[in-house]
Amino acid sequence: MRASFGADKMHGTRAIDPAKIGLGQTTNATASSAKPIIWTAIAIAVLAMIGSVFGLWLRTQWVGLPDPRDWFNAFYVVFARDEPLGLLTVALFYIGVALFLISRRRSEKSPAQQITTLRHVRLQVFLIAALVFAIAVIGTTAVCHDYALSADEYMADFQARIFLHGKITAEVPAEWVPLVHTIKPTFADYLPGTHSWKSTYLPVYAAMRAVFQSISLQSFLNPLLDAVSVVALFGAARNIWPTQRQNALVAAVLLASSCQFLVMGMTSYSMPAHLALNTIWLWLYSAPDRRRYYLAPFVGVLAIGLHQPIVHALFVAPFLLRIVLQRRWRAFLIFSLIYFAGCAGWFAWRVHYSSPSAHPTASFFRLLNPSMLVIQPMDLLLLIGWSSLATPLLAALGLRRIFQECPIVRDAAVSCLLTFGFYVFFYFDQGNGWGYRYFHGTLACFILVAVAGWESLVKLVGPLRAKQFLVTGIAASLVVQLPLRCFQVEAFIRPFAQTSEVIRASKVEIVGINPLDAWYSADLVRNDPFLENRPIVASLLMLRPEDVDILSQRGKARVITAKNLGQIGLATKKEDSARRDLLIPGLRH
Repeated sequence: MRASFGADKMHGTRAIDPAKIGLGQTTNATASSAKPIIWTAIAIAVLAMIGSVFGLWLRTQWVGLPDPRDWFNAFYVVFARDEPLGLLTVALFYIGVALFLISRRRSEKSPAQQITTLRHVRLQVFLIAALVFAIAVIGTTAVCHDYALSADEYMADFQARIFLHGKITAEVPAEWVPLVHTIKPTFADYLPGTHSWKSTYLPVYAAMRAVFQSISLQSFLNPLLDAVSVVALFGAARNIWPTQRQNALVAAVLLASSCQFLVMGMTSYSMPAHLALNTIWLWLYSAPDRRRYYLAPFVGVLAIGLHQPIVHALFVAPFLLRIVLQRRWRAFLIFSLIYFAGCAGWFAWRVHYSSPSAHPTASFFRLLNPSMLVIQPMDLLLLIGWSSLATPLLAALGLRRIFQECPIVRDAAVSCLLTFGFYVFFYFDQGNGWGYRYFHGTLACFILVAVAGWESLVKLVGPLRAKQFLVTGIAASLVVQLPLRCFQVEAFIRPFAQTSEVIRASKVEIVGINPLDAWYSADLVRNDPFLENRPIVASLLMLRPEDVDILSQRGKARVITAKNLGQIGLATKKEDSARRDLLIPGLRH
């Protein structure tokens, strides 16, 4: 009992009397109590509608068109392609929510609170996690065609194959060294001193994929990580609200019904791993009275080395600052030593294995970045459009009363704001991705803020209408929003997956492709790290006159033409250059 009291004091968790939030009581949902929620719902609907119209407008602009000559507009093309309908769904849902709240103001008799055992709730969560795993596994094939669309995704499998050979770098065969510049996949670092290459990213996620690759189950990794995230978030919410089992269940279902969460679990991106480790970290950190609390920094070190260190750094900073503010010097010392040692190790790794041509990190930042005045609002729209439909309203309500929340929930809100705000100064948009990919590692914090909003919603409108809103939002997310998003993602990935199959099926030694022949085709230049598989794919764009003779000596070759790519379904139409950059200057990189 003493340890539990200490934990409550540390994180500010509190027991809530069910009578105070209307459970089993007659609720009087007056116009004044529901008014903040109605206006919030209207604001979300208007914002989503503006985003939908903006997406339609983007379709008429150069920046939103898949022109083969433009390599840096995937973010805008995908937004223009998917968000008009996706955000319209959000707008219609919240118009319905506002009408629902306006039309029902009379007193209602709420049903008495059903007493459920912790064992029963845990069983529900494990069933939810199993369902998430099943959806993601099916989607890996049915939606994503078992194809790593982006270079980010492909590099994880590229490095995993190197690890399975017991190596960190793969030596390029001598006969291919003169042609490295034409056959090197995007984001592969070439080390001229050893004539070898590797992924440019940190190795932990690739190591995870290597484990699953060794048993030919790499497509199960991200679905499993999604399931782990659901269970870990439930555990963290249980620690934060120990007397409110309902809150932990709400957290689990809000995450499990998020389209971004589910669809990213179908891909080969590292983001599900970032979310899983960050959520496990939260679960450990939210129980300072348990011995497992001190495992959190070890998980954090793994999270830093997953792919990009900044994802965990932005997530964890507010929580580490809280340790200092609360003067928990023993915890501060232990966390600091472990994190410092881990960061030093990853820094040494990066320095030792960096390519001489690698760009310094500072080159990706600008203090004044005008394009972010457009990009960040688009990112916010993506976060709204790909979350579970109930989450935006609940998160807004949670932020509205965030200073009344316990410290760990306030820190979760700061973690969200820090992650979102950081990219204002980032030079690049996220490129391709489903939802707001850069925010994915902080989704657990976003959900915790939404759960705080759930408590506020129950107090304002009563548990019956709050439950009706939540259930309707989750059902609409899974029945309407998820199929729409899966359809959009599948239609986008299909021609690239089919093109990759055509390349792999070519009975030649070398396949040449010009990335300027089709939009977003540069990432089709991908090869086995040991160059054992055929055909070898070469970029004709990087071909020098002297390379032609060398390639001719390597065997039979085939060139995939623009006509071939267009027949498969890739965008090959070149737009009128006179339209370029007339309306959105500064968005070009």
